[in-house]
Amino acid sequence: LEEYDNFDIDIVRKIAEYLEDAEFIEEPYTGPDEEDYSFDQALIEKTQAEDFVFRSKAMQSVLENIIKIARYDCNVIVFGDTGVGKEKAANIIQKNSDRKMQPFVKINCGAISPNLIESEFFGYEKGAFTGASAGGKKGYFELANNGVIFLDEIGELPLEMQAKLLRAIQDGEFYRVGGTSPVKTNVRIISATNRDLERYVEEGRFRRDLYYRLNVVPIKIPALSERTEDIPALIYHFLSKYGEKFGLKRGIAESAVEYLQQQQWPGNIRELENTVQR
Repeated sequence: LEEYDNFDIDIVRKIAEYLEDAEFIEEPYTGPDEEDYSFDQALIEKTQAEDFVFRSKAMQSVLENIIKIARYDCNVIVFGDTGVGKEKAANIIQKNSDRKMQPFVKINCGAISPNLIESEFFGYEKGAFTGASAGGKKGYFELANNGVIFLDEIGELPLEMQAKLLRAIQDGEFYRVGGTSPVKTNVRIISATNRDLERYVEEGRFRRDLYYRLNVVPIKIPALSERTEDIPALIYHFLSKYGEKFGLKRGIAESAVEYLQQQQWPGNIRELENTVQR
């Protein structure tokens, strides 16, 4: 993260001269004419993916694949580096699935303490442990029943918890912590990771059987450095977004856009957005 921060600061300093000379305009400049790009706006509108900004054929192919997968009630893993938009892909799958009117629960597996992760996933009965709520608590899987559950950073899930998750998927039921009666579960699981799970499997850091249960259909989102034609569209999108948020209407020199397009962006879209916001 520190490397990203230093990279961002350096980028901002280099384009400062362009931003300082940028003029306030009546309407925000949205970039080159749409016909300069090859993308299907009708597809974006039809699939409720208005904030899924792209202009590259690579990302159009990804979006089309996402829509096809959304129709089938199967588990999906979204692969991609940090900041490429894996959660946005999960959102589109949920919005275009048969479960779109059901609960959509999002979990960051890497942000939950290993000591609490089972009770967070599956809930607990009253008195299950010291500090437990007197009335017990429903877990994420119970809250997401009949809907979709998004397991972000699935590669960070501890091995012990992987076994319990596998059992819940296979049996369609689980036990609350401290419970003796099974709780039925019917959820579609969308996972996401920036890890090489196949390597994790070979190294014994991720269960092979769980990997196959989750990875029924894989989706790979390319890094921003592999689709640099998306960068101008993203810049104009973020300028418009934050211009509206802060009540400003600013333009940006084409030379600044070209400069930003030449950068590597190790933090991908998230890093580009932070830079434009600054």
